[in-house]
Amino acid sequence: MSDINQFIIFKLATEEFGVEITKVQEIIKPQAVTKLPQTANFIEGIINLRGDIITIIDLRKRLDFEINTESEDRILVVKINGVDVGFIVDDASEVIRIDSERISKSSGGIAGIKNEYIDGIGKLEDRLIILLNLDKLLSTEEKVTLEEIAESHQ
Repeated sequence: MSDINQFIIFKLATEEFGVEITKVQEIIKPQAVTKLPQTANFIEGIINLRGDIITIIDLRKRLDFEINTESEDRILVVKINGVDVGFIVDDASEVIRIDSERISKSSGGIAGIKNEYIDGIGKLEDRLIILLNLDKLLSTEEKVTLEEIAESHQ
């Protein structure tokens, strides 16, 4: 018997991505971001979400995707190493179930994305969903930077 996993599907440019639904705390609309000096180019800044400080990362910049100015941006709020992080994506459209038998391991970088960031490829009838591992998108040093940002803005 195979397991069925649920994923939140989002887009970056024309590619569809998925992350396990259990990793996402919520999906919000973009809001005013307070810029932070001397941070990586993909760290947009911070927002105050109901009293919690969230570091905002542009996933398009992190993965070297072209910025789509006509998209309906959304922010996926997740927790990485105990720190709340928001990833800007082009659109978060749906929740889907993928049978584990329909998930294959990635054998090489897909859509120009490093293989270590990819948990697998979900195969649906007419779609391929790149399943991302958000924990691996950031290096240890970058995670420490996020922790420092969170601590300094408490």
